[in-house]
Amino acid sequence: MSRIDVALGFDERYAAHAGTVVSSIVRNAPGAEFRFLMLHMNVAPEMKARVESVAPNAAFVWTEVGENDLPAHADRGHFNRTILFRLGLETLAPADCSRVLYIDSDMIVLGDARELCQADLGANAMGAVVDGYVDGVEFAQRWSLPHNGERYFNSGLLLIDLNKVREQRLFSRTLDFVVEHDTKLLFSDQDALNHVFWGRWTPLDPAWNVQKYLNREELARGLNGSAPKLVHFTGTRKPWMADIWHPWAWLYWDAVRHTPFKDDVAREFGVTPFHRARYRLRWLLKRPRTGARGA
Repeated sequence: MSRIDVALGFDERYAAHAGTVVSSIVRNAPGAEFRFLMLHMNVAPEMKARVESVAPNAAFVWTEVGENDLPAHADRGHFNRTILFRLGLETLAPADCSRVLYIDSDMIVLGDARELCQADLGANAMGAVVDGYVDGVEFAQRWSLPHNGERYFNSGLLLIDLNKVREQRLFSRTLDFVVEHDTKLLFSDQDALNHVFWGRWTPLDPAWNVQKYLNREELARGLNGSAPKLVHFTGTRKPWMADIWHPWAWLYWDAVRHTPFKDDVAREFGVTPFHRARYRLRWLLKRPRTGARGA
């Protein structure tokens, strides 16, 4: 296929992790032509250059998200204004961008993104993976939505038909919903996206957004025997932190070692070689037995 547009949204605190995501994407799709749309805030030119160094054959478009580009959003834990950046794609993405893959910066890609980007969205403007922790029935009841089997999706990975989003102003409508209901949204813009796209999104292969499965039985049910193609480190405890419990934290450290950021991240979060050895051992013991590659 032709060029693949991939978008990320982050600030300077997550720049190294965004670079690690980019590295994991290009290393698992050799020969692919990527253009990375980097919606950012306060990322210095030197850091931009370091991020670009992990994908020397890719094109990068850096767009600083200003105060007038998106509404204000009060920080609430790990929910801050950067989570709205994905919604800025409707107006901030290049005019020649018609289909874009949005990926959060707390993910590691293990599969070839070309496979994902070829997914058929049918008549829908967006594809996503079901969220494993929010009940669709409860969400429908909370917002007085019809429920005939509709599911609630996780917004960390979105395959977007940007032409349809622009034509119907779907992200603008989502932003309006965020502004109107801000403090009532348990998961901020993810709730707003689910409200606007309720019953109008295409389920993607769950292997492309594996979210904190705690044991092999849950993994087997979620993936139906497939190998994870993308691991999503949801929640506040991230794999770059010291003494994190996640059995797959090693995947992050395996990925970051291919970037210029490993030592910086380890130093900032106090992660020692001993920690990383424990993460690797935990991965070897608890990794999914579904054919996923090792470290």
